[in-house]
Amino acid sequence: MNKLGRRALTALAMAVALAADTLVTLKLSSNGVFRAAAAPVVAEQTQQDPISRFRLERQQLRARQEAQLNEIIYSSQSAPEIVANAQRRLMELLQCAEQELTLEGVLEARGFEGALVTVHENSANVLLRGQTLTQRQTAVILELVLRETGLTAGSVKIIPVK
Repeated sequence: MNKLGRRALTALAMAVALAADTLVTLKLSSNGVFRAAAAPVVAEQTQQDPISRFRLERQQLRARQEAQLNEIIYSSQSAPEIVANAQRRLMELLQCAEQELTLEGVLEARGFEGALVTVHENSANVLLRGQTLTQRQTAVILELVLRETGLTAGSVKIIPVK
């Protein structure tokens, strides 16, 4: 990819990140107008709810990782093999993020509201708010995670959180 193409890709990535950040800090009101979310309410909720706090920390960490990788990728001082490794790692991060988002959406559609999923190269964790799970529910969750990630059952943990 030429220098102009890389700059365009960087600008696009930054625009997407900015848009995502804006959507996180704004909420759609009942009349269809975006309004700034009340920061103290968000801060209070994340202090009380470990899943919300973990989700926020995951988003912040991932944003820092992506920024660092993009810095390496687009630096004129980075060696080609370092750039290739950073690109590979960035693609892995994006793939994990996509799997997490898909699984969280499917779990919510199945009635597991507020589920948080973390996907790594060799493992996945599913955190659920204070639910006692039946054997059938556990099997459904496990099957969804296995199908989406390609992992083995032994590498998936399902964790109820109070």
